[in-house]
Amino acid sequence: MTSEFVSRFLSSLTAESIRKWVIVGILIGIMAGIGSYILYFGIIFFTRVFLTGITGIRLPPVGVSAVGIPFYYPVYDKYLIPVSTTLGGLISGFLVYRFAPEAEGHGTDAAIDAFHNKDGRIRRRVPVIKTLASAITIGSGGSAGREGPTAQIASGFGSFIADAFHFNDHDRRIAAAAGIGAGIGSIFLAPLGGAILSTEILYKRDFEVEALIPSIIASITGYSIFGYYFHYRSLFDIPILPTFSHPINLILYTIVGVLAGGLGILYVKTFYTTTSAFRRLKPVSKYFRPAIGGLGVGIIAIYFPEVLGLGYGVTQQLLLGYLTLLPLSVLIILIFLKIISTSLTIGSGGSGGVFAPGMVIGSLLGATIYDTFNPLFPTVTIAAVVIVSMISFFGGVSKAPVSVIIIGTEMTGGFSLFLPIMLATLIAYFITGDKYCIYSKQVPTRKDSPAHFSEYTKPVLGTVTVFDGMNRNYRYVSPDDNVRIAVTKMRESRTKAVIVQDNGKLVGILSYENVRDAESRPDATVREIMDSNPLYVNVNDSIVVAMEILSKSSIGILAAVDDSKNVLGTLGFAEIADAYNRAIRMLKFQKT
Repeated sequence: MTSEFVSRFLSSLTAESIRKWVIVGILIGIMAGIGSYILYFGIIFFTRVFLTGITGIRLPPVGVSAVGIPFYYPVYDKYLIPVSTTLGGLISGFLVYRFAPEAEGHGTDAAIDAFHNKDGRIRRRVPVIKTLASAITIGSGGSAGREGPTAQIASGFGSFIADAFHFNDHDRRIAAAAGIGAGIGSIFLAPLGGAILSTEILYKRDFEVEALIPSIIASITGYSIFGYYFHYRSLFDIPILPTFSHPINLILYTIVGVLAGGLGILYVKTFYTTTSAFRRLKPVSKYFRPAIGGLGVGIIAIYFPEVLGLGYGVTQQLLLGYLTLLPLSVLIILIFLKIISTSLTIGSGGSGGVFAPGMVIGSLLGATIYDTFNPLFPTVTIAAVVIVSMISFFGGVSKAPVSVIIIGTEMTGGFSLFLPIMLATLIAYFITGDKYCIYSKQVPTRKDSPAHFSEYTKPVLGTVTVFDGMNRNYRYVSPDDNVRIAVTKMRESRTKAVIVQDNGKLVGILSYENVRDAESRPDATVREIMDSNPLYVNVNDSIVVAMEILSKSSIGILAAVDDSKNVLGTLGFAEIADAYNRAIRMLKFQKT
């Protein structure tokens, strides 16, 4: 018995479907890793060309290179920053709206939309344009993240692979979802969180479980490729990892969750209000709107350069405890300016993600809370509060708390903070609710997704009974009638057969075939030539059952009977079509 179980298990692992997703997952992961490299070094290149090349500014480093001494901005021409950001927005806008309009904004939302509404289809050119436009947007100083572009790159490649392998729509959607996880898992150096994110980020309150295995394979592969350059370290470097040491500190983390939820509402409102405002700028061509957004960011950055680019360098400095660089008043101002800058960059049509800016905003909030409440909670470190705040903030607005918790801990190494992270994230998640979500293309649950409509919608024909659809004004004959009388009634009914009933009960059916077989017996009775074992259907059965029985009949008509076999009507394909149309009209009426 045990050997049989093991045999079955091993055979399931070598099943065609498993092999398929292993191969596809690896291919998607390879592209995610390569795409992450291209985008990463593309941002570095365009930063040197635009932001540093035009203004001379250098942004704070991230990771090991940031550890040591506090970062101070070198001498640069701050009044040239708007030139860089505006030029980057102009070029990005031209690329996007000329070649791939769906590459505007944050790419994760576009990938989510492709899953729900486009059967996972993403045009081949989109990943290429998204990569180039995002690298220019961020490299010129735009406030945006790189996770959205990588998600769309890998998701687009997943769509391509699905088409190359001639997958159906279901499998293409799964491949596209796996691409989201692979892209984010690679660029954030967070393979587990990225894999889970691909299943969670599609919905506000649900998971796409079928995408988990392909996503894990793709995310591990992508991380293995991209993480090699970073020696598989965490994205942020914290020499002394913070820990959770006393339950009294949960009071502070509760405050973090409440403020993260409230700020999350402001972030979403500001972002989509700005997006709507740019869309109403009808006199201004879409090509130029990202330049206007870039100009706005550039003006802000003249006085607060911390809003430029990804912002990870600022977060890294906060994690290292260099609070002297940013007094409390500046921290508070930067929170709102980073929200505005991100809204201007992406809401205007610029290309980039919202994940990284969200984490930076959360880190600024955490530093503000620490600076304010530290005297009351002396055992809490700034790194601990910043980590909890950045994760809970974006966990709330993304509606993907589980995966964001894992991604955040993988990015920072703060695994010992799971308890306060879960507490604060849960609070922020419930405060923001379903209404305030940064990903507009998310749907509440699988039931609400067009991709799963057929799974949760009861077939219309299954709701219609034979009694509802049958023809009650039918022709019938007695078994003792002459065949000539039966033929006359068949002609009147314009059918190929007529019901034979005796005292209301079904006894047979007479078809033209029966009549032709008895042409030599013109005086025969119906009883002598009828089919005494006719097909019939109960009036309480659904139309679906009737269709199955009709498919076995050559005459296209059934007797509709009750439990006592009394004939109440007849049913054919014409009656089924009428019943279906009536049901559809009723559904439409109910929806309106």
